Amino acid sequence: MSVAVHKPKTVINVEMDERSVLFPDGKFLSHISLYEEDGLVRLDGVFLFNDSRLPPDIAALAVEDARELARAIMNGVFQGHTQHVLSDSAKIALIFNPNGFLLRFGAGAALRELFVASPAIIRLAQGLLRVVDRTSAPPAH
Repeated sequence: MSVAVHKPKTVINVEMDERSVLFPDGKFLSHISLYEEDGLVRLDGVFLFNDSRLPPDIAALAVEDARELARAIMNGVFQGHTQHVLSDSAKIALIFNPNGFLLRFGAGAALRELFVASPAIIRLAQGLLRVVDRTSAPPAH
């Protein structure tokens, strides 16, 4: 009889600032929760208000897409240019602006836009890489 080994869910909470807003919901964020579930890296918003009870989902990315997004964020910060992450499962634009960044996940009716200032966007890249690193780690004995 085999016993299923359950890896505890680790959630990385990334602190945002007062300029972090998710659209089309129009919700200000205090944090973004990052975690792995079903082989995907999930980004959920922690809102300052949500009386409408909209779901917290921002995006669900394949592990490799999450790694590429973190790299695109760092490229965008250091080069001051717009970046893209395009794959079979992801369509993400990181749009550089002098006062921060706009992350666009998906397209059409599924479009989610996240406005983030520079210090918080670097914390987001670090959080993504932490989740990717944990997901890629070999199982403990």
